Amino acid sequence: MRKSAVPLLILVFIGLTVTPTLVFANPLLGGGPYETVPAPANTDLIFNLVSPTENTLHENGTVNVCFNMRVVDPDELCGNVYATGYQGDWMQAKAQCPLVEGDTYFQTQIVHFRRYNFTVGDVPFGEHTLNVTAHTQGRYMKDDTECHFEIDKTVSVKFFVHANPVITFLSAQNANSSEPSFPLNFTVDHAVSEMNYSLDGQEPQPLTGNTTLTDLTSDHHNVTVYATDEYGYSGISDTLFFNVDAPKFSVAPFIAASIIALISAAGLLVYFRKRKR
Repeated sequence: MRKSAVPLLILVFIGLTVTPTLVFANPLLGGGPYETVPAPANTDLIFNLVSPTENTLHENGTVNVCFNMRVVDPDELCGNVYATGYQGDWMQAKAQCPLVEGDTYFQTQIVHFRRYNFTVGDVPFGEHTLNVTAHTQGRYMKDDTECHFEIDKTVSVKFFVHANPVITFLSAQNANSSEPSFPLNFTVDHAVSEMNYSLDGQEPQPLTGNTTLTDLTSDHHNVTVYATDEYGYSGISDTLFFNVDAPKFSVAPFIAASIIALISAAGLLVYFRKRKR
């Protein structure tokens, strides 16, 4: 058993030492000084964007991105082809494209085809531009000089997103009011043609914008806002809960004051009558 393990260890050692040499000896993958030149005329990077297509409509902020890339390389000069990323005009930075096919290769094997298919979410309402960039590179010898070339291609597409209106309250949950009123302040992420609100589950009432709810009883209340845009997309806010703790109007002081006033008036009337006599 021990003797048979020795040849295996030797093979593993050879594999670890020789394999990297094979990888870096490949002119497509190795380093070294080289001259940068344009890509050969018979070599090209083909970029086929399947989705989204120009001026298409996508709903609720979700866009499917699907494209294929391949290298036309009859002289086998190119290295791997891959997407460097995508970026929409609503994004702060470029994002990595998740790969679907074409990422399985070993050591010196070159991949000339890749397919990407993924979903981008949280795209805001409106018209947008998406840029997707692909890259490949290659090397060849010319007059004993190693020449290096790269091919980069960016595909841009415009599309439009319809989305349900997003309604956000400006008041915190469970806010308190010491008055029999409450400010109904909120924002909507894009223009809408109709708004309504429902107080304490009652029938929705028309709404034109921020307002103040009045004549509220001292109790726990809740309100929900509904909005519909010109395309028929509707949005519903979260339910906002709030409390009203307005001072209760006391009738007793009012009655006491009224009685005192009446007694005073009666006394004055008696006084003036006595004076006349």
